[in-house]
Amino acid sequence: MELRQARVSPCEAGSEAIEVTILRLLNQDAQRQDLIRLLDEVRAQPSAPGQAQQIASLKAGIALKERFEQHQLRERGLLALIETAQDLTAITDLDRVLQAIVQRARKLVGCDVGYLSIYDPQRGDFYVRATDGAFSEKFKQIRIGHDVGICGFVARNRTPYTSADYEFDERFIHTRHVDTAVLDENIKSILGVPLLAGGQVIGVLFVGDRYVRAYIAWEMSILSTLAAHASVAIGNARLFEQAQLALQQASAANALLTRQTNDTRAAAEAHEQLTALVSRGGELRDICLMVAERLEGHVAVCDEAEFTICDSGDRQVFADLANNADKLLTQMHDELHAALDESRRSGRSALAFSLPGHVCRVCAAVGGSGLLGGLIIHTRADLHEVAVRIFERSATVAGVVLLLRERREFSILTDIPVVVRGLLHRPQGQLRKLTLQASTLGLDLAQPVRLLQLRHEKLGADHIIKQLRRRSGMPGILLDHVGEALVALAHPAALPGLQTMLSRYLSEMNGRYWAVVSDPVLDPAGLPEAFQASVRNLDLCIKLGRDGAVLQERDLSLYASLFAAASQQDLDSLLRSSLRTLYRPGDARSMVLARTLLAYLDHGHNARLAADMLQIHINTFRQRLEAIDTVLGDWHEAGRVLDIHMALRLWRLREGWGAAGATVQ
Repeated sequence: MELRQARVSPCEAGSEAIEVTILRLLNQDAQRQDLIRLLDEVRAQPSAPGQAQQIASLKAGIALKERFEQHQLRERGLLALIETAQDLTAITDLDRVLQAIVQRARKLVGCDVGYLSIYDPQRGDFYVRATDGAFSEKFKQIRIGHDVGICGFVARNRTPYTSADYEFDERFIHTRHVDTAVLDENIKSILGVPLLAGGQVIGVLFVGDRYVRAYIAWEMSILSTLAAHASVAIGNARLFEQAQLALQQASAANALLTRQTNDTRAAAEAHEQLTALVSRGGELRDICLMVAERLEGHVAVCDEAEFTICDSGDRQVFADLANNADKLLTQMHDELHAALDESRRSGRSALAFSLPGHVCRVCAAVGGSGLLGGLIIHTRADLHEVAVRIFERSATVAGVVLLLRERREFSILTDIPVVVRGLLHRPQGQLRKLTLQASTLGLDLAQPVRLLQLRHEKLGADHIIKQLRRRSGMPGILLDHVGEALVALAHPAALPGLQTMLSRYLSEMNGRYWAVVSDPVLDPAGLPEAFQASVRNLDLCIKLGRDGAVLQERDLSLYASLFAAASQQDLDSLLRSSLRTLYRPGDARSMVLARTLLAYLDHGHNARLAADMLQIHINTFRQRLEAIDTVLGDWHEAGRVLDIHMALRLWRLREGWGAAGATVQ
């Protein structure tokens, strides 16, 4: 039933009826304003018998409603206090306990700000530890002693204190820095109660409002009760923290003992593994894999020039370290060089660089002739002492393997140059002996052989050969350097692998390179002639400026003989005089017309076959021929056709358009 239906007009009933109406309103939990409105209606009526009694009854009803509201408020406050006590008991983290206290204090009293000042026994003052509803940084950084401020008053007297207007309250001693912070937060009224533990004040709990107001006894009482519960909760949280700290210290001591035991065992096992590796002739990759597994990282071995020889691979667990290793080593080459030098001088490992989540440590491998290389490890965190010892011992073993490898390479290096140079420079009766030696080194000259020559503008051929040998066993391939060029003799089946390896290695280095490969040589007696042709082809390749690709002899041999004495400027002049305005390097239209004309000439002036090769419509092809007629004019003349055909092929070799020389077949 609505309240208006429960009302009776003052004109319709006497005092008994109005009292019944009041009871009904109270029973329906009507608002205080409903009773006041009814009182105003009675007062507005003309004077009548019983009107005074009605007014008195309504005033009594209003007072009764106010008393009900106070009881309800106290009931809600007590329920909230009980709930708060239960929540505080369940929290064991001290910071969370303190924050919960100020939040519940502000909620219980219904204030703008709640904050808690905790006593600091080391400095002998109080400081704000937790706030709720505060915005000023000055306010949050307040520190105050026993003898000043509301905090000092509460601490000295161990009793609550309320100030309706903080700024003008002279009952306590003001200090400028505290007043400035309080006014910066715009707090006008404050209520503070002590937190007691065993008779000692451990803190003061405050609530405040940004307007002038007085706090009633009930608010002071419920805040004091909350402070009592808070003291117990703070004590419990501190005891819990102390117990946790003691447990952590015991656990840490136990963990340290366990770790030392495990480290000792790991060092012994690593020593056994390294000894076993050396005894059975283990290779560098075996060492990398063992160290990577033991020390949980990505491991690599570098040579004396600081180039990576081998590594532990992109294992899934440490794929991120492996993927970043090469890039970081390139970026921080100076740091790696300095760390290797420090390690060589000190005989211990050295830290190359340390980044968040990526640490690199190196240890030099030193032999009788000096620095042989180094062992590099990438980990997510720096190694502990025992792990460093294992790493350094592994570097020593890697040095032994590097020394043995160097001796093997030296032995090979002394045999291969004799064989290769003997085969390329007309052996004069030693062909049979050289053939047997080549077979011993893995190259069967009874099968066809192809010759590859390569020249790099920065790297020496001997350095490239050394790196290639370290990256692979190079079966069926003999490498040597003749002058500034690298020379390789290989079976046709092995040559693509060599080209791939060269491409991968040279792509990591700075600088241009030029390379040519011969047609298959069926008889070893033909190798000197093939070598001389290869020299001419390589010279032409350099004159053409065609770097970064391996060109075929069949594409170069004709022009290499014709232009052996020509310079780069001579080749430019030939192309311009033969092709006239068609020769415009880099111009898209000229390139399209040049490829069209070359296809037409290569296919014996058969337009349809040339169009099919270019994958264009025959009408489009004829339109291009008409455009070529406009550009070249008399190109159909017999003498001009030969010059233009040769010039177009030369242009193709220089620019690299088309398929010529793109891959080794």
